[in-house]
Amino acid sequence: MLAVVLLSLASCNRGASSASKASLKTTPFKVTPGFVLVQAGSFTMGSIEDEANRYTNESQHEVTLTRDYELAATEVTQEAFQTVMGYNPSHFKGCPTCPVESVSWHEAAAYCNALSGKAGLAACYSCTGSGPGIRCEPAPSYAQAKVYECPGYRLPTDAEWEHAYRAGTRTPYYNGTNDPRFRVGCSEVDPITDEIGWYCANSAAKTHPVRGKKPNAWGLYDMAGNVWEWGHDKYVAVLGSAKVTDPWGLASSSMQVARGGSWKYYSRGLRAAARAWFQPFYQGKEHGFRPARGRH
Repeated sequence: MLAVVLLSLASCNRGASSASKASLKTTPFKVTPGFVLVQAGSFTMGSIEDEANRYTNESQHEVTLTRDYELAATEVTQEAFQTVMGYNPSHFKGCPTCPVESVSWHEAAAYCNALSGKAGLAACYSCTGSGPGIRCEPAPSYAQAKVYECPGYRLPTDAEWEHAYRAGTRTPYYNGTNDPRFRVGCSEVDPITDEIGWYCANSAAKTHPVRGKKPNAWGLYDMAGNVWEWGHDKYVAVLGSAKVTDPWGLASSSMQVARGGSWKYYSRGLRAAARAWFQPFYQGKEHGFRPARGRH
């Protein structure tokens, strides 16, 4: 049943992880159908200070991720969410292959837990309630720096998301650099942004079926546009310039990070380094998600 559900997904204080290679299971890691394996490594997160239309929360710094992880090739669709959770909260109904939206961070976390349960894996979140009113938080065993140790499905960390978006690139968008005049307007379609994502200039004010735009070099679709994607991390406003390993967010923050821009937003929000933040209970029709799972 899990394979069927996940196949439909294709048409979840920074510090060092306490995990080590010795803690990894010896059994081969089997990539989930509809997911893409992303290899561990180092990359430059954030944007240069003179990048046009950047935000102030994009401090450039080196990040090292010590574990491979898998990430859903697409945003979770309405069809997949309905199958797993038994309801569809989306505003733009009638499009099974469009990304599910109007989901809170809590609902996204609960979906990840449901996938973990179907696969017989430990849950990364502790949740109470059900449906749109569910409330979740990281499970005590996998809180803060321990998030990378969770064997189940979860939302990608802020750093994991950007590493996957970039797919080895260092340009503002994974397909290059556009004319900055296109980054803060909706009246004229930008060829660079149009190639990879749905945003305010080309979306006709709605979501679109996943896989409709050019994927990045690692086969990930809609990392730019369509819907904002909830991340695992509590939002960190100041990333700093120091090198970090396996960052996980800020325990005291009341906000959750979100990435990728949306059908409603400017092109500037679709850049690799663009970071947004929202209350975790927010259920906007611009918000969706894609699950991740660390290699164990």
